[in-house]
Amino acid sequence: PQGASSQQQRLFRLMQAMNRGNQGYLKRSGPALEKDTLLGLVLRLGLPKENPNVTQAFQNMTTATRSAVEKTTDGMRRQLRIYQDSCNALIRSLITAGADSRGQVMKWIIDALLVNIGSDAMRPDTSKVSNPQTLLNLSA
Repeated sequence: PQGASSQQQRLFRLMQAMNRGNQGYLKRSGPALEKDTLLGLVLRLGLPKENPNVTQAFQNMTTATRSAVEKTTDGMRRQLRIYQDSCNALIRSLITAGADSRGQVMKWIIDALLVNIGSDAMRPDTSKVSNPQTLLNLSA
């Protein structure tokens, strides 16, 4: 776009490359959104509760001191906050890069909200909604 900085032009080219040959994903679901889109691939990362690294960190919590538990949780929260801040900066950069990339990002966010409409159910259907990490990163 005319008058865009070099960073904005790079982001614009990235958004164009993301859209080339891909007029949307065929299956409209949270898992497809995570697997078939660049923003989905970025936002699906997090600290899943079933991850061995997470469960191992909390194995001996009954014998651990309060300060050890707080240190473990603070470390994980700090890592997650840094990642979410980076995701936020990426999305903000894409939105401010120009009207075309802003439109595509907003379209993706609307799509993400629509395909995850059932995510607040008591037992959400994991074949239809995104994983909790994606939803958390999307809201952060």
